[in-house]
Amino acid sequence: MQPIASLPLVSSGSKLQALQGLPGVALAQVETWITAPAKGGDAWGEVKRCLLVRVTTDSGTAGWGEAFVLPCREKGVAEIIHALGQAAASLQSASPWAFRDMAIRIGSKHRGLDYSAATSALEMALWDIYAKLAEKPLCEVLGGDTRNDVAVYANIWSETQWNAESLAMRASDLVARGYAAVKIHPMPNHSAHEAVQAVLRVREAIGDGIKLMVDMGAPDDPETSLHLAENIVPACPYWFEEPCDGQEIEALASIRQATGMRIVTGEKQCGLPHFRAVLARRAADILNPDIAGVGGLMEMLELAEMAGRQGDMVSPHCWNSMTVAAAAMLHVCATVPNAEMAEIYPEYIEHGAKYASTGFCLVGKYAQLSARPGLGVEIDTGALRALSEHFQSSCLTTDESRR
Repeated sequence: MQPIASLPLVSSGSKLQALQGLPGVALAQVETWITAPAKGGDAWGEVKRCLLVRVTTDSGTAGWGEAFVLPCREKGVAEIIHALGQAAASLQSASPWAFRDMAIRIGSKHRGLDYSAATSALEMALWDIYAKLAEKPLCEVLGGDTRNDVAVYANIWSETQWNAESLAMRASDLVARGYAAVKIHPMPNHSAHEAVQAVLRVREAIGDGIKLMVDMGAPDDPETSLHLAENIVPACPYWFEEPCDGQEIEALASIRQATGMRIVTGEKQCGLPHFRAVLARRAADILNPDIAGVGGLMEMLELAEMAGRQGDMVSPHCWNSMTVAAAAMLHVCATVPNAEMAEIYPEYIEHGAKYASTGFCLVGKYAQLSARPGLGVEIDTGALRALSEHFQSSCLTTDESRR
């Protein structure tokens, strides 16, 4: 089988399907689960609502996907998923390429993160199906190798524990577990001066041998980021994330030039035109669109290729369940040569383990993928339903749907 990474990603679905030598599939059912908020592991942070998708073919093969969701939008994204599922049922063969072509036509260049999250989830599920039909792990279908360990970092996020000592203790604990890189968010509930002290305190706690990433969370005033960047130089941040709104490309470029730091942007954006503009302006060093919000895995692969041509990196954002989307992120990172570290939310792992076998394991500073076909994720739908506050099922072979 020819690796998909070596194929033109925007060619017609039928042509690529023929190249893969796989049978066509017809969709029979789409199901969505929205998990209820929960306490995070280690009593640190909260697990947000997550939206998981199962797509089943008429032959019974099931694929899993996940959509990036934000508060008050979860059911809206689910509705888009079911509507797109109904549309995809009319495709002669619902390959990932045919679905992508259809989604682009329906979107008609009216780009938005919620629509991109819906298409991301469905395309992800279709890739899971196609890799299962190929009887290979997804990254091998894409041209990667499950034997490639994927470097990861721990994201430190909490809605309540923001003081410098709490951040330092959390960072030290994660380093003790084997993580070799941690990311902190110093700005919430802090003045700029307090944020600087928090960054310096975390660096003091974890030592010089650990990579420390600083996420500014896109402050309204770029001067705040410039002030912080100047004063955290002794902490040697590995990268400086979201120093301003990702849409403000000129401001990003100015901050990159003024600070000399590695700039990361993209988690709130979608659509290749935006990222082309960022790359053309040399406004960032690392692009981090969300793996479940960028629009689809093909979008992420094409973006990685674009970035790689000028020596830039990709580090997929993954504020998701640490099950399906995290597996997809790791398969992509095991495939593209210019992948930076993959994002892990440690406090989400315990919650995901209640309903999923993820198909990957975390070993120190790396994630290792299993050799199971597809994404490698196995879901206990009974346990998932018990943890969910909303379930919806659409039968795609008739006009009926069950809610």
